[in-house]
Amino acid sequence: MAQPVVLITGASGFIGGAVAERLVDRAELRGLTSHPAKNRFGDRVRSFAYDFDQPQRMAAAFRGVDLFVNSYYVRFNYGGVTFEDAVARSRILIAQAQDAGVKKIVHVSVSNASESSDLPYYRNKARIERIVQESGIDYTILRPALVVGAGDILVNNIAYFLRRMPVFTIFGGGGHRVQPTTVDSFADVAVEAIDGAHKNATLPVAGPSDWRFLDMVRAIRRAVRSRSVIVPAPAFVALGALSIAGGLLRDVVLTSDEVKGLIREYLYAEQPLRRGLDFAAWLADPAVASTLGRRYESELARHFR
Repeated sequence: MAQPVVLITGASGFIGGAVAERLVDRAELRGLTSHPAKNRFGDRVRSFAYDFDQPQRMAAAFRGVDLFVNSYYVRFNYGGVTFEDAVARSRILIAQAQDAGVKKIVHVSVSNASESSDLPYYRNKARIERIVQESGIDYTILRPALVVGAGDILVNNIAYFLRRMPVFTIFGGGGHRVQPTTVDSFADVAVEAIDGAHKNATLPVAGPSDWRFLDMVRAIRRAVRSRSVIVPAPAFVALGALSIAGGLLRDVVLTSDEVKGLIREYLYAEQPLRRGLDFAAWLADPAVASTLGRRYESELARHFR
C-alpha cells in the first residue's frame, strides 16, 4: 500500500516538527516553511517555501497531498504582517488544498477562539477555523491552550527569568486557570486525527490536570532551583517590566493581548480532550529541569531574523 502524502506547515518547527517525527517513517512528508534551508529531517522531508504573493508557486507542495497539517499563524503584528494578513494567507493555503484535492485538513488553532472576541489573536484564529470548516474538505480542528516542550517559548522564558532575576512579577494574582499539555501529547492527538479520528470535529486539547498560573510558575521555580521571589503586581507593572526586558533582548516577550487572554482564562477550556503526561511529571524529568530556561527563546529571532 502506498504511503500517504502529508504536507505540514513548519515541519521543522515546534509543533510541526513533533508531528513530523511521528510520521517520517510511515508517510511521504513535505514541509511548507519560511526557511526551507532549515530542514532538520534532511531528505526525509521535502521542503517548500511559502509564497503568498504568487500562490501558484506553492502548487507543487500540495500536488498529490492526502493530508494537510496546518499551524500557520502569527503571534502578533510585526514586520508588516498582521493578523488579518494571517487570515488572508490561511485562505490561500486552504484554497491550494482544495485545488489539489486534499482529503483532510488537521488544523491547529487555540482554546477559546471566537469571532466575537475583542482580542485579535483569538478573533482571527476563529476566522481561520471557519475557512477550514467551510472548505468542503474533511477536517479536525485542534484547540490547545498551552503547549510545552523543548523549544516552547512561554514556559521556557518563564524559567529563563526565574533563573536570573531576584524578583519575578506575576500579573493578576496568578489565580487564573491554565491547561498545559506537552508537545508530544499534542502531536499524538494530531496523528490520531491524521489517521482518521475526530472527523469534522473541533476539539480543545489539554493535559491530565488543570493548573493555576501561580502554581505553574512555582512548579517551574522549584524545577530549576530558582530563589526568585514571586511578587503579584498589577498587569501594567508586569507589562512594563516585560517591555523593558523585550528591549534588552530585542524581542516581544509577551503582548498585552496575551496577558489579557491569560487573565481571562482563555488558556482554559471546559471538557477538553485530555492526553499524555502531566505538567508536574514533565517538569520532574531531569533532562527537562536541567535545560529549561538555560537560554532565552526569541520569537523574533526564530521567525523574523
